[in-house]
Amino acid sequence: MLTAPLRPRAARPHWAYTVRQWLWAGVDVLFPPRCGGCARSGQRFCARCRAGLAWLAAPVCEACGYPLEAGGRCLNYHPDLRSLTGLRSAAFFEGPLQHALHRLKYSRDMILADTLAEVLAEAWLRLALPGEIVIPVPLASERLRERGYNQAALLARGFAELIGLPYRPGALRRVRHTRTQVGLSVNERQSNVQAAFRADAPAVRGRACVLIDDVCTTGATLAACAAALAQAGATQVWGFTLGRARAVRTGAATQPPLEVV
Repeated sequence: MLTAPLRPRAARPHWAYTVRQWLWAGVDVLFPPRCGGCARSGQRFCARCRAGLAWLAAPVCEACGYPLEAGGRCLNYHPDLRSLTGLRSAAFFEGPLQHALHRLKYSRDMILADTLAEVLAEAWLRLALPGEIVIPVPLASERLRERGYNQAALLARGFAELIGLPYRPGALRRVRHTRTQVGLSVNERQSNVQAAFRADAPAVRGRACVLIDDVCTTGATLAACAAALAQAGATQVWGFTLGRARAVRTGAATQPPLEVV
């Protein structure tokens, strides 16, 4: 176990991040960028869209990170998220953030990942959570071949370079094919990803891991990844996503959403 919390720090971006920004600036001269949130010309994610983000601000559930009227724990998610030290997200998956993530994920706007990583880094430093290494949620090999890249890995790389933590994309891999989680119920999501991941013990043993994904819906994938990391000896696993799907209210109860497209 950790003897003291490992606090994140504001850091000068890693040289690789700075070099990429210069490269992207050169691309922008030839192909002027459009905002991923509103499609206006001039910036990759404009100030207006940043201002329109629905940040997940305190108080939030200490376990699942969903907003509460007061502190403590809510009644959602917890039994299935016990492998995670905690779960947090930067903002709700809606409006300009939803448009930007769709553009990154489905329109091959890979340059947008570095800009969105700035949103992740801003939220992480505000939350002041512990972490030693950054690991992306692995994409299934079939979808990786189809898409050509893992959007979670692109976000995690930029995030790690901005906050000054080591990026370890090889520390976790998928060992079993899984269906897409879209359209599955909560129980189906959990069964779909159970035992689907394996961690590299030498890379994670004794480390506090920050597990990055683009969007959290029910947390099933993050929990399955965290279980593999914990089994390999990780001391903590914080799930951290850029977007968070809003819960669906049914009468007096609040249930996690079943689908994010």
